[in-house]
Order: sequence, then C-alpha cells, then structure tokens
Amino acid sequence: VDTLPDDDVIAGATKLIRKFLGNSELVGPKRITRHTWLTDPYSLGTWSYPSIHSQHQDYTDLMTPLPSAENPRLLLAGEHTHPTYWSFMHGARLSGLEQAQKILDFIESSESR
Repeated sequence: VDTLPDDDVIAGATKLIRKFLGNSELVGPKRITRHTWLTDPYSLGTWSYPSIHSQHQDYTDLMTPLPSAENPRLLLAGEHTHPTYWSFMHGARLSGLEQAQKILDFIESSESR
C-alpha cells in the first residue's frame, strides 16, 4: 500500500467500505492523509509493544476519554491502546469499537437531558 498512489488507496478503501456497509452509493473520501511506514527509512515498518516498565493500567489510561468520561472530547484508539491485542489489527479494531461506543453513549445521554 505504501507505494500505491493516493487515488488507488482511496478507490480501494471506498470499494471495501461500500461492500462492508452494503451501500454502493456511498460517497468516498476526497483525499487521505497517511504515512508510508513500510518505506520510511526511520521506521521500516513498525508496531507497538509494551516496555518492561509498562503496566496494565497504562492501557486503561490510554483508553480513558479526556477531559472526562462525562465530557469525552479526546479518545484514543488503535492497536497501541488495546490491553491484550497490542500490535495487532484486531486490537486496533476492538479499541476503535470501544471508543466509538463511548461516543454513542455520550450522544445518547446528551439527548436525554
């Protein structure tokens, strides 16, 4: 993917999202912002891993909305935030789903006020 032009990546992502959502009319993104990790001479492909000083609480802290759970304005998701599946694609997905649920819960609670 690193060597593909942006237009090809956008076309591929749009095709996958349309198929996943079952909506062939979905408008694709106009542009993307990405980093070419695999060809970056300073990373040459990278992944996260806990250090010997990491604690389970560190992952809980990364998944905690800021400034608070009652007022979530910044939520982090990605493979680096999952307490069990760090450095794996499914860890990224699971953390994204969890953070998305927090957003939906906040919206729902705001509407009921």
